[in-house]
Amino acid sequence: MSRAVHRTILVVDVAGFGDLRRTNLHQVAVHGGLYRVLTRAFAAAGIPWNVCEDEDRGDGALVLIPPGVPKSLLVEALPGALLDSLREHNRAHRAEEQIRLRMALHAGEIHYDEHGVVGRPVNLTFRLLELPVLKRALADSGGLLAVVTSAWFYDEVVWHSRERDDYHQVRAKAKETDTTAWISVPGMVLSPELLAPIAEESAPHQLPAGIRQFVGRESELGRLDTISGAAGAVIITAIDGTAGIGKTTLAMHWAHQVKDRFPDGQLHVNLRGFDPNEPMDPGQALHGFLQALEVAPGSIPADLEPRAALYRSLLAERRMLIVLDNARSADQVRPLLPGTPTCLVVVTSRNQLRGLMVREGAYRIALDVLPAEDARALLAERIDGDRLAAEPRAVAELMELCARLPLALSIVAARAASQANLPLAALVHELNDERHRLDALDLGETDLSVRAVFSWSYNVLSPAAARLFRLLGVHPGPDIDLLAAEALASDARQLLKELVTAHLLAEHVPGRFRFHDLLRAYAAELAATEPDRRAAAERMLDHYLNAADHADRQIQPVRPGYEEAMSWFAAEHDTLLAMVTFAADQGFAEYAWRLASACQIFLRRVGRRHERVAVHRTALAASRKAGDQHGQATALRQLAQGLSRLSRFDEAKELLDEALELSLALKDESHLLHVHLAYCRVFEAQGQHQLALDHARAGWDLARHKTGGGNKAAALTAMGRQESMLGQFTEAAEHSAKALSLYAAMPDKEGEANVLKNIGELELRLGKLSEALVSFERSLALDRELGDRYWEAHALDCIGAVHAAGGDETRAKALWRQAFAIFTELRHPDAADVRAKLSSPANGG
Repeated sequence: MSRAVHRTILVVDVAGFGDLRRTNLHQVAVHGGLYRVLTRAFAAAGIPWNVCEDEDRGDGALVLIPPGVPKSLLVEALPGALLDSLREHNRAHRAEEQIRLRMALHAGEIHYDEHGVVGRPVNLTFRLLELPVLKRALADSGGLLAVVTSAWFYDEVVWHSRERDDYHQVRAKAKETDTTAWISVPGMVLSPELLAPIAEESAPHQLPAGIRQFVGRESELGRLDTISGAAGAVIITAIDGTAGIGKTTLAMHWAHQVKDRFPDGQLHVNLRGFDPNEPMDPGQALHGFLQALEVAPGSIPADLEPRAALYRSLLAERRMLIVLDNARSADQVRPLLPGTPTCLVVVTSRNQLRGLMVREGAYRIALDVLPAEDARALLAERIDGDRLAAEPRAVAELMELCARLPLALSIVAARAASQANLPLAALVHELNDERHRLDALDLGETDLSVRAVFSWSYNVLSPAAARLFRLLGVHPGPDIDLLAAEALASDARQLLKELVTAHLLAEHVPGRFRFHDLLRAYAAELAATEPDRRAAAERMLDHYLNAADHADRQIQPVRPGYEEAMSWFAAEHDTLLAMVTFAADQGFAEYAWRLASACQIFLRRVGRRHERVAVHRTALAASRKAGDQHGQATALRQLAQGLSRLSRFDEAKELLDEALELSLALKDESHLLHVHLAYCRVFEAQGQHQLALDHARAGWDLARHKTGGGNKAAALTAMGRQESMLGQFTEAAEHSAKALSLYAAMPDKEGEANVLKNIGELELRLGKLSEALVSFERSLALDRELGDRYWEAHALDCIGAVHAAGGDETRAKALWRQAFAIFTELRHPDAADVRAKLSSPANGG
């Protein structure tokens, strides 16, 4: 070993270097700035930097100063020079790149080896730098520099300088060190309370270990930072979210990042609010905290209030971080709150702790499932990158099957990591079976089972809320509104609030509620054991059928409330389609075909051609299985009409043949009328106008003696359309005019718009361009009022044809472009015909 040599030892550390607000780029700027600050200050103080030795410590530096440099310069000149240099740096940099320093001074004999320097004087200097009282002095004083010296350095150097009155004696007790030190914050007056000695043994550090593979939550971390910087009363942050969402992980990660801001220590307790056993009594939590604060067990009061008062007294003026994990309620938390604004409290709970927000002014941070990017990053932290890259589709599916819930993703990642030869696609296949999905997300320990952690939230619900949760598992749609929930439970409004507060349900838009997919699977498991399950399903289907029938009557023919009805259909569209499938699967055939029928006009009007076919096909299968002939007749006809819109004419005619035979057997003239009109549309689409006219006339024969105007108008419109196509213009004009009169009297805006197009096409064929333009534009206005995108595009196409016939190719192409855009949006084959017009030289292409 080398001979010992005497050196003055100076150690500096950047306060809050690891602050979460500092990005990597900010830290680079701080690191470089530290050395510029030091070298400028040393030069200004008359200390040659080039004769000193320095070791970089990332967030600080160790500087060894040779004996030839007067030690008095380090007390009388260097602190002031450092302050000037720090101010210069901070003025030129944003907040995240500004620097505040702690500096420790000592001197003694040190040794060099191949790795650097060693010796007790070096150890002591670093111990002094980490004193909690030094950190607190810098944090609370608002200064830029805090200086601590050893007792030797003070006696030999500081005491003989004119700066000695700025130094204050403190107890330095940390690890194996127990001595005296002297502290100064240049330019600041330090209160005696600020310098009260804090033995490290009395500063509890109870935070559990953080997780190494923490990812994401950047906005939540930023909000925690912002909240923690607030002034005033004690700061309380309540992090809430559903089971497995990562509340504790977030709280622990952030707490470890900021613990240096709390030199008096950190307290932590798991309040067991949702564990299988009873929640922890707040008195028990206080007992543990008081013991951590070195109160003898025999001195701890027996009752809750005196115990809480002693706790608040001990925390007064201390800077402590308190983490209250897994709280059940605000009442469980309230006795554990300090009374001093120098403390910060972080609470996690599966419940929304509204009482804390209202009465204590707590800040709320609500956690949702991870964004896709963060979910993938979580998997990437635990699964080999080559495996993820090899199966990108499986990775995407795993994220969604886990609902991007951190606990579920972690379980899947653990299974993948422990089975290196298991393809990720095999995990996808296992999770795709919703009946056993929760089994696949169970590692055999209660806190590593998605089902188990969900159950802890479910088990603390009121009986009525638990029952509604089970019944919501019956509901097949993506979400549910209050009225539908009331079909399941009469007091649904309050019960929904309880479920939302417990994060077992989310109100994703006002008045609409949904599960994430894993909670849905859990609710469905519980629903299977519910005795009221089938009766609840029938009540639910009854609600949706009545609501859909009512909305259908508002949109066809158009009545007051049309826009509200269309909005209702748009909001419930996915749920209604799911209800048809659910009704078919559960043996409620009549609900299946009636719901499908009630949705037909809406689906046609918004251009959902494939969904229209799918829903009627499901209804037909259910009706056939149940032997429901009326249901079959309706579903056959409506499915055929939908198929004709997809140009699947052969299948459509086969279904109509079956519908015609069934309607004749039932002797149901209403079914027969609509079957003939459906035939008419199918044959027209194929250009078989005479066959189409024959069926239109058959429909008229059935409708002409009926009292209702709607069927008469429909049959007249169909006849007029086919007569026009066959060149029978006089008959076409007469029948179309009668239909228009009937539709206008009802009124039926959709029928009126339809017949106006027929009249416009007839006028266009006869060369009556101005009359045709008026008819088409009236039809277009009605289509837009109805929100019927297909017929709007059709009308624009027709108006373009009128302008083209009149020689205005520019206007025609502008209209065709509008029509083409809508047909393309609807993915309708008519887009090809319009594209041809736009590209045809004959049309100015």
